[in-house]
Amino acid sequence: MIGILGKKLGMTQIFEADGTCVPVTVVEAGPCKVLQVKVADVAELPDEQRNASTNLGKKRGKQARPRRADGYYAVQLGFGTKTDKAANQAESGHAAKAEAKPSLFVRELRYDTLPPYKQGDEIRVDILKDVKRVDIIGTTKGRGFAGTIKRWNFARQSASHGNSVNHRRAGGIGRQYSTHHGVPKNKKMSGHYGVQRRTVQNLEVVKVDEERNLVFIRGAIPGHRQANVLLRKSVKV
Repeated sequence: MIGILGKKLGMTQIFEADGTCVPVTVVEAGPCKVLQVKVADVAELPDEQRNASTNLGKKRGKQARPRRADGYYAVQLGFGTKTDKAANQAESGHAAKAEAKPSLFVRELRYDTLPPYKQGDEIRVDILKDVKRVDIIGTTKGRGFAGTIKRWNFARQSASHGNSVNHRRAGGIGRQYSTHHGVPKNKKMSGHYGVQRRTVQNLEVVKVDEERNLVFIRGAIPGHRQANVLLRKSVKV
């Protein structure tokens, strides 16, 4: 699994050699620190990591425990840095094992076999230079409390005579036989809109700027400016 963490900077447009205008989203991808490599079997780890014991319980006089298997293969990546004041002791200690500072954005990438990285490695945007299509996972913009027209694309009611101040209301909710059962489950109504995890698949990588750690992706991606996103090689091409 080829993937990297990044930050959405905004949208712009670039021109191809034939003059075609391409709308792109600019993403600052990396550099990312490998905070941890998770394995299904401890024997697959290097000697210094396999024999390293955890600090759990030392302050209480308990005996330290050796490293245990995680049960699956994954690489834990960290993007951005926190100040020492903003990070707690657990975050600081976890990042210190990888000789890094506490990260603002931490995610895991699953693997089927032992990952080709070790703790403390740095992943840069050049891993995407040969990738043509990517899937991007992000969090949508928050739009607060929204009505049914904005949230679910409902149509307006009639604006003719007799319909008084009901033009944008939802109308009946389909409870025909009794009202004491409440609102039917999954009924589309007014409510909180946005701030949801969304994945946009099979987006074209137009350009990769290795010097500035930038990726230019054709089309729009979820999230506001400066929002954290996860880029990975497309699963369905």
